[in-house]
Amino acid sequence: MTQAKRKRNEVAKIHTRSAQKKLYDEAIVLSDSSSDSDVAEVTSVFAISASLPLPTTRAAEAVVVVLGDSETESPIEVPHVRRQRPILSRSMSLHSPGPAATLSRRPVERSSILPLNTEVEFSGICSPPPSQPNDTAPATPLTTPNTDHGLASPDTDDKQKERLLYLHIFDNVLQTVLSGESHLFSDQEQATLRAFTSLERHSRYLYTRLFMRKHGWIRVSTLNTYGEDVVVEQSCKCLGTRTSSHEPFVQSEAEIADSEEALQILTLPELKALAKTRGIKQLTNKPKEAICAAILKGAKQRTVISFFRKTSDSGSEDSTKQRLDVLVREVTKLTGPLVRLSPLTVELFERLHLVFFRTPTFRGDDNPMKVAVLATIGQIRFPKYNVTRSHDLFASRDDVIQYRALLEVGSQMGELGSALVKETEKHKQGWEMFLEHRDKWERHIESLCEKTSAYSRSLTYSGDGDEVVAIEYWKRRFTPGSALAQIVERGAKFAANLKQFEDEECVLQSLLAQTAYRLGKRGDWYERLILLHSAHLRPKRIKSSKGDDKQTASALLRQALLTARDICIRALNDQHVGRLSLHSISRQMRALEAKLSFAEDQLYQHSRISLEWKSAPERTVYGVRINDRNRRGPSLWDGNDEVPCSVERLALWRYQSLGYAGLHSENSMVTSLFSLLFWDVIFHPLPGTLDTEYQSRPLDMGNESFYFSRQTLIDQRLKEIVDGEFADIILANYDFGYGAECVGVSWDITCDQLLIVAKYIGGHALAAICQVLAREYRSKSSGFPDLCLWNSVTEKVMFVEVKGPKDKLSDSQRDWIDILLTNGLSVEVCLVREGDARDHE
Repeated sequence: MTQAKRKRNEVAKIHTRSAQKKLYDEAIVLSDSSSDSDVAEVTSVFAISASLPLPTTRAAEAVVVVLGDSETESPIEVPHVRRQRPILSRSMSLHSPGPAATLSRRPVERSSILPLNTEVEFSGICSPPPSQPNDTAPATPLTTPNTDHGLASPDTDDKQKERLLYLHIFDNVLQTVLSGESHLFSDQEQATLRAFTSLERHSRYLYTRLFMRKHGWIRVSTLNTYGEDVVVEQSCKCLGTRTSSHEPFVQSEAEIADSEEALQILTLPELKALAKTRGIKQLTNKPKEAICAAILKGAKQRTVISFFRKTSDSGSEDSTKQRLDVLVREVTKLTGPLVRLSPLTVELFERLHLVFFRTPTFRGDDNPMKVAVLATIGQIRFPKYNVTRSHDLFASRDDVIQYRALLEVGSQMGELGSALVKETEKHKQGWEMFLEHRDKWERHIESLCEKTSAYSRSLTYSGDGDEVVAIEYWKRRFTPGSALAQIVERGAKFAANLKQFEDEECVLQSLLAQTAYRLGKRGDWYERLILLHSAHLRPKRIKSSKGDDKQTASALLRQALLTARDICIRALNDQHVGRLSLHSISRQMRALEAKLSFAEDQLYQHSRISLEWKSAPERTVYGVRINDRNRRGPSLWDGNDEVPCSVERLALWRYQSLGYAGLHSENSMVTSLFSLLFWDVIFHPLPGTLDTEYQSRPLDMGNESFYFSRQTLIDQRLKEIVDGEFADIILANYDFGYGAECVGVSWDITCDQLLIVAKYIGGHALAAICQVLAREYRSKSSGFPDLCLWNSVTEKVMFVEVKGPKDKLSDSQRDWIDILLTNGLSVEVCLVREGDARDHE
């Protein structure tokens, strides 16, 4: 690296650090003091510098926060701060695939100081929490206490800003849920939540930060980043206090009862030091688990003196317990004071966050609070939409508790199911978990059969009330039955891995017997059921049988094949089976009919039978592959100027030599076009789909109900696209939402490129592609060709799927190629092979 280049890199790093240090900017915090006169407490809250390469250009939006000090004051109201987005220049050419559009930035005026009675909105995104239904008593409003113990310490302004930020978000979660969905919590739980709001600020801030971390034992000495040592200790003592209204929010080291749990707190050097003090040797290169086991084994063994002491059996157990208690005390002496969130309150607050964010969090998952923090400080920005929070998404407190518990079981089963097939113990464990819930599923299926209204109508029903049916179907995703259906589906996979085919067949039949949950999975269930009857459940070794046994076996085989064919017919008539499954099932049925020696007039005919995909022409290109035995993952090839590149990049260079411009965009090109064309449709305010201001998509995006709940809006937009109005829609939404975290949109693709591709695709083909995504977004948002190419001279667009050596087209890729070819678009499959291109000219 040259000296000039190193200097440029150092300057860039300095600029980056400078921009990060200026993350916060000035704002005014007004505090209504308890005295007669109002005292203005000036505290910087947050304002975000724009994420430009140079820190000289900054756009900040001042924020006004009202901190109430009286007991009846409303909770903190902080507006949503978003990063100032670049505004796209309107001077763009539709004919040039050249440089990106010119970007400029609007100047931002600082907010003036707002009076105390001014209502502050979340940048047009978040509406105030809706009022309680008439038949429900209004919840007592939360209050922000006037205690300032934690913030009175001589911390820096940045620390104060950070605390106010976390407190605001946590208080907003509490306020929103208790103002509209308090019926999902018992009176005692509501009292606990309100007791939390009465704690002084630093204690609430400390609990918030601990809640966002992994829920285990934490050394108090490591919490100095959250405040001075004295203040942190006082907050831990405050959080650990038991009152008549609530249990302690945290636990101390005195409540550690499990010696094995205590040893897990220690670091590896500390464990080795403890082991040496107990006379345990040969610790070199031993893992932490082995050292813990050795220490525990030594602690349970009796000493020579105690061995000769006469004691009863119960006395021996007491002696062992005493030795383990001594071990725990030795551990806590090494660690110092410890703190852990109380499991009871953790479960309560996790349930609170599930109700607010509509997303469950389990061990190892990122806390959704992190997203809220990043959005509030402007590190990420969400689209503008009207928050239409619903109060009836969860029916009752018991439903929420069951729903979360079943989701956790399903999550654990998912982890076990990711194990290799040969790890049978894990699959047996997963199967046992399913068996524990099988009876509950069967009872639930019986109860569904008794419901004849919303649960019986199909999503494909055409008539009045389709949107209502679709919304009701989508809301079932938040019921215990939906989580139970996921457990049952995973149980079928465990049965398959364990080769328990008869059990698997029963489970799949029970899933197909209902149409209340997971309609998008029905095609997969049919495919597996057909395979079971045609391969795994049919009689084996017919040729080795003799006489009557052979005839019986042949009859059983024919019956199994006929059963599989009947399942194919049933699947073809099931309107919930998608495109990919229809192709596979159609081919399976024709293969079965061939084995059954059906004549031409005996073949089953149906309008949905789709046997073959249209095939795209192939083009072979050659390159030099970089062989690296230590490398895992995609292959590397010599590119231009001998720079290593991917197989897609190599193919792109070859097509550029043929006069094409383009991108290696894969799915992002088509999903970006779809989201920009249907921006207002995606964020249309349907009940319960946009419940928080921290969403990049509505909650029903990817669900089978998405299309049917918006069918009128989608059909209208498709007509506009066919009529050629797509360019104006793309340009307007690109300008409106630039930089926002929106589902499917890649802002790395410029507006010019999007407009060129849309123009060359044409209105009819573009509408057909968008309709496929609107109906089956979850399954069709993958598998699109790798390269998107266009030729400005011929004004044609071409999509290319690149395949290296030994790569094959997947069914999803074949289906997209078929869709594109059917709508008159050019598609090629580019085969990259090793060799010198000059030898094949």
